[in-house]
Amino acid sequence: MHRTFLFVHRIYAKILLWAAILAGFCAFAIMCVIDANALLRKLINWPVPAALEITQSLLVVSIMLPFAYTLMRREHVNTVFFTSMLSSETRRRLYFFWSVVGFLLFAAVTWGTFEYALRSYRMNEKIWGATIQFAVWPSKMAISFGTLLLTIQFLLEAIGTALIRTFHEPEAHTEIHGDV
Repeated sequence: MHRTFLFVHRIYAKILLWAAILAGFCAFAIMCVIDANALLRKLINWPVPAALEITQSLLVVSIMLPFAYTLMRREHVNTVFFTSMLSSETRRRLYFFWSVVGFLLFAAVTWGTFEYALRSYRMNEKIWGATIQFAVWPSKMAISFGTLLLTIQFLLEAIGTALIRTFHEPEAHTEIHGDV
């Protein structure tokens, strides 16, 4: 059972890594669109059509997709002042509890955002840019996909904490090294 879980966890970690890499490419694309827009506007007075809408859509992807990867790497904001005074078993149980709460919360968020994105897709929701209409539903789907990745990661965190006693044990003194 442990071996199967660790195999699934490793495969999912690769998926999350690719999602984070995609988010990084989106951040780079935002920079390119903004630079091109600024240069074209200043040099020939011709801005990139829908530059604002493109950057807004890419920003959603670059923010939402790496959340689950950050949780998996345990590089999220984490307060250890209170929990450092607790026993290892109590910390493990608390982590399990909050992983289950995170799973339930983000499962509800994923469901709600997916319904919202699906409604946007069905009605072909668009916004007007300066020159063109721009579809809104892909950004809404990206939010739903990002929360789905986070929901699955919270579930894996809960299962891993329940199955493997040392699954959530942080490396020694991570808070001293700034990895909090």
